[in-house]
Amino acid sequence: MRRTFTALLCPLLLAVAAGADETKDKDKPKPPVTAKLIANKGTYTLDIDGMTPEQFRAALKDAETSGKYPKPPAVDLTLELTNTSDKEVQIWQNGDPVQLRLELKGKGAVNARPRRAFTREFRVPHAVTLAPGKSHTIAVKSLQFGFRGVAEQAYWTDAGEYTLTAHFQTGISPPPPDSKAGRDGFARITLTSEPIKIKVEAK
Repeated sequence: MRRTFTALLCPLLLAVAAGADETKDKDKPKPPVTAKLIANKGTYTLDIDGMTPEQFRAALKDAETSGKYPKPPAVDLTLELTNTSDKEVQIWQNGDPVQLRLELKGKGAVNARPRRAFTREFRVPHAVTLAPGKSHTIAVKSLQFGFRGVAEQAYWTDAGEYTLTAHFQTGISPPPPDSKAGRDGFARITLTSEPIKIKVEAK
């Protein structure tokens, strides 16, 4: 009897905890800047060098050892950062602390992190000023992203529908109420877009 009660109680506790987390996220103040990923082109042709999807995925797996990754797909996207507050804000648009990460999901999605060497100098971030309601756009031309725009890359390996989400790590000033500013006056935040749909068609 005790085991049965415990088995019933555990899922209940997990559900209560999950509900508490959702409520906490809803109550958490949102940053004054939003990120929106825009697909200027939403349909692409599958180009996998004449290989089958299985062969291409195997080649990507081999690249983990050889380091010889194929060029990631070219895309035509825009990341739009919009000041949704009634006050002027500054937000970093580039520099080493700034990273755009793309999360590709779908049946044939493969995300890779090639071994790369980077120079050791620190690239200082530069900020753009956004008046209330104004936006700043960043062109996204490839599924290559991460540190200095080249640390990670993603591939679609088969025809079908995919989703793509942008995560933009940046700094903002003045800092939002739930964040803490560094010595430079900027708080480190990550802005996440809603996922967009991408269609990939066979040649």
